[in-house]
Amino acid sequence: MGIGEFAAISAAIVWASSTILYKRFSHHLSPLQLNVSKGIIACALMLLILLIMPASPLPQLASSWAWLIVSGILGIAIGDSAYFAALRNIGPARTLVIESLAPAIAGVLNIVLLGVWLSGLAWLGIVITTLGVLLAIKPKNPLPQVEHSIYIKGVGFALLAATCQAAGMVMSKGAMNAEQIGSLWAAFIRLFSGTLAVACVVACLKEQNLKQAITLDGISQKQWLFVAVFFGTFIGLWLQLISVKHTDPAIAQTIFATAPLLVMSIGALRKEPMTKNMILGGLIAFSGVALLVLS
Repeated sequence: MGIGEFAAISAAIVWASSTILYKRFSHHLSPLQLNVSKGIIACALMLLILLIMPASPLPQLASSWAWLIVSGILGIAIGDSAYFAALRNIGPARTLVIESLAPAIAGVLNIVLLGVWLSGLAWLGIVITTLGVLLAIKPKNPLPQVEHSIYIKGVGFALLAATCQAAGMVMSKGAMNAEQIGSLWAAFIRLFSGTLAVACVVACLKEQNLKQAITLDGISQKQWLFVAVFFGTFIGLWLQLISVKHTDPAIAQTIFATAPLLVMSIGALRKEPMTKNMILGGLIAFSGVALLVLS
């Protein structure tokens, strides 16, 4: 297992763990506000570490800055916002099914933007992992009917989210291919750009409160939000950029896609019920990850 694959697995683990904590604040802050709050806290942590580690290489080329800034706006600002919108319109089950297309989209964009082709074994690993995730997240009961117009809108948002998140990973790889850049600098530039874009949107929306997102006024148990941001956003995003730096974006994106399985595993440890589909799908998905690691 290389550095990239190990970092991707670690990123999926910390993201899955922090997801449990983020759920605590979903009823206190809107998705956009929460996006801004976690971005500001994580950016502050990254900047602090960068000041302590001045030797980390800063991007020198204008093209590298452009790759990372656009990556942040696409992956974090647009991608995450579209993901939240899809959740509201078609629910988590349908959204996650469409989101599972992100690794394949990353593979295609990798060819189009960077001219890099994956091996046949790697594509097989992506397909097996995706099928395993789809089986594991398959709802036990029939999904509720959704109005046609809302369904079309939700599917559109989910496809936009998958495409933007995949594009963000590939563009980050493009910047790191162009020159030697510290993974933490790349993560900081990407996160800062995405957070600033979301903050501008929140400031323009009358129903959103940017001040509350920045100050966290009226939010109880803030310490758990800091814990979630430290592991899920600060450490998680840093690990994501390390993985993209050392392996193919499509492979990294596929391993990130196993995070829902890890959330289910954490739930099992907390005595939450597990279905046969969850267990079988998890085994299939992780066998696909094993193929990716070996490819």
